[in-house]
Amino acid sequence: MPPPRDTNPSTYQEVFVTELRARRDMAGLSRNKVAAALGCTPQWLAKVETFEKAPSEGLADDLDTYFQTGGLFRRLWEKHVEARKHGLIPSGFRPLIEAEKEAAEVSIYEPVLVPGLFQTEECARLVFSTGLRADKIDELVAIRMERQSILADPKFLVFLLIGEAVIRDILPVVRSEQCKKFLDLAQQPNICLQVIPAGAPVFHPTGFQILGFEGAPDVAYVEGTGGNGQMLGDVAAVRNLAVLFSVIRGQALSVTESTALIRSIMEDT
Repeated sequence: MPPPRDTNPSTYQEVFVTELRARRDMAGLSRNKVAAALGCTPQWLAKVETFEKAPSEGLADDLDTYFQTGGLFRRLWEKHVEARKHGLIPSGFRPLIEAEKEAAEVSIYEPVLVPGLFQTEECARLVFSTGLRADKIDELVAIRMERQSILADPKFLVFLLIGEAVIRDILPVVRSEQCKKFLDLAQQPNICLQVIPAGAPVFHPTGFQILGFEGAPDVAYVEGTGGNGQMLGDVAAVRNLAVLFSVIRGQALSVTESTALIRSIMEDT
């Protein structure tokens, strides 16, 4: 059986392939000759031209050099990567990711799952592992890891309230590394991590986030199943969630108590 063709290539990928074929034809070059000049196999180049494989960054740069196109293939590849990311991310989740890039701070309440901003690569892979092809899982994990780069910005403030049950329910195969990541991130001065202990009178079942901006009103994101979350811009609705976050925070352990609990769970794994 032949390998599966990408049935939904981006427009930029289609243009990339069309340009590649056209320039080969105009120069009277076989696929073998182009592959030899670029240092790749004809079989791999054929897979790119038939959408079995996506073009790589290296191929884009090599084609620009070989055909002297002034960066055309590089630009198409970059646009393809962005389009691919956009298509993989659930539509309800895209506004949150875009808002994160502009936010000065985010307050996260999470009673169910490890938040994406805090997941290890192995944890993210488990989250994405149901019903997806391996190559798509790799892409989604890469997108999530890239998204976490925002945590390295000391000006980006993060306040996380996470349920104790969330941490205890992490599968044993990834629990130790995930707890270690929590502890490492909790050492950063721009991140405040607090655990809501089991038995605390907190009954709000849905995770939410409040994003604050410099010179713009706050917005909120309420989680939904299957990536069907919702962004809220209504001032009263956002304010109500901010009050709820403060109430829940009042039931959380201190930062010191939270890190001690996480360390205890990690050592018991």
